[in-house]
Amino acid sequence: MNSDREGLFGINTLLEALRSGSRDFEKVHIAKGLHGKGIDELIRLCKSQNIYIHFESRDVIERLSGTAKNQGVFGVVAAKGYSSVEDIIEVSQKRNEQPFILILDGVEDPRNLGAVIRTAEGAGVHGIIIPKHRSSGLTDVVARTSAGAIEYVHIAKVTNICQTIDWLKEQGVWVYGLDMKGEKAYNQLSYTAPLAIVIGGEGKGIRESVRKACDEIVRIPLFGKVSSLNVSVAAGVILFEIAAQRTEAKIPR
Repeated sequence: MNSDREGLFGINTLLEALRSGSRDFEKVHIAKGLHGKGIDELIRLCKSQNIYIHFESRDVIERLSGTAKNQGVFGVVAAKGYSSVEDIIEVSQKRNEQPFILILDGVEDPRNLGAVIRTAEGAGVHGIIIPKHRSSGLTDVVARTSAGAIEYVHIAKVTNICQTIDWLKEQGVWVYGLDMKGEKAYNQLSYTAPLAIVIGGEGKGIRESVRKACDEIVRIPLFGKVSSLNVSVAAGVILFEIAAQRTEAKIPR
């Protein structure tokens, strides 16, 4: 396989990539004898997009994908490209909405990143910003864990999170950091203005330099004995609070 190519596997992952049209498929491998609605839809989409289908043995599919958990399908695609931060702002403008951005400061587990992408897409986030270092990239594990959501979310990779935050502020975006040491609870604030939410990585939270760059730090109150939440759970809590507030603000009074 060429160095500028990557593979996707899993029926839902391939279906969403084909439906969204965001990937350039070279070919799709399907295990011989495989049947079902998902496979029928996969074949139909490939034929409609003139994508060559190879019917292979399951051993070949496993060798190509590098895992037995491939559901009998493997697609060779052009590598998923990253968007720019400007692209994310443009998405909000096209939707005629105030910017709603998620910044992840060091989420290194690809499964966590995939789960966060899935949550963010469901909450209507315009885009996600990740750092070039101290972060998982957009791997096949991320794609699978996102259950196809990766195809619908603009993701930018930047060299310096603090500089990016400063640029967003210049565009009129208010930046909130989510941290257990925040003075205010997350649900005590209004989120209808242009905003970005910064969430830290596994176990480490937001770096001090990034914390200082934020306009305000908020927290999720916890009432049990654990001192923190999984990053994808924390993202879900605050992102859907923001989504709810924005939905309510659009309802005619």
